[in-house]
Amino acid sequence: MRLNINPRIRGVRNAMILLLKGDWHGFLVRLRISLGQIDLKDDHTETVSERTHYYADSGGLAFEKIMSHFSITSDDAIVDFGSGKGGALISLTRFPFAKIAGVEISPELVGIAKKNIQKLNLSRIEIHCCDASEFKQLDDFNYIYFFDPFPAVVMQDVIRNIEESILRVPREVTIIYLNPFSHYLLETKSIFKKTEVLPHFAHKCFVYKNSV
Repeated sequence: MRLNINPRIRGVRNAMILLLKGDWHGFLVRLRISLGQIDLKDDHTETVSERTHYYADSGGLAFEKIMSHFSITSDDAIVDFGSGKGGALISLTRFPFAKIAGVEISPELVGIAKKNIQKLNLSRIEIHCCDASEFKQLDDFNYIYFFDPFPAVVMQDVIRNIEESILRVPREVTIIYLNPFSHYLLETKSIFKKTEVLPHFAHKCFVYKNSV
């Protein structure tokens, strides 16, 4: 039986794990988040529309464990679709990506994310405020991250944009899809194949790659 642990207690516990590992920077970031100095609070009251799902943070140690599975180098770049308040973006700075981008439709959430990033004095992050289907500057990216950010009507457009980018600039692209609500679009209507299922404490995490 899974115990329901207060998110703040879990956050402080996770911060202490990083401290015990000697990761002072990670400890301070997680501690500030846990103490409420950085706003990553989930908002399940946020309006759900045909273009959006409600905001929830997916960053943290569980997400970082997923990302540690990949051999990320300074030649890699990642875009987080539905980046919300920046929780996953913050976690991604712990890896040597050359470029980290977020795409978020809500100006309010983008504003909060930028404040969070500024407070933590993080670099390498850029955030684009637009509908995900309109973001087509994908040629520089070889990693894509989704945390069930929007319904299938948007996902199908985003997948098409990714495929068009691969046609322009042939390369292997890895899609990391946490809580994969619209996974069938990738498995039946795209050039991607599911290659792995990674462990996560709360959600399924599917990994997809295209053939090069």
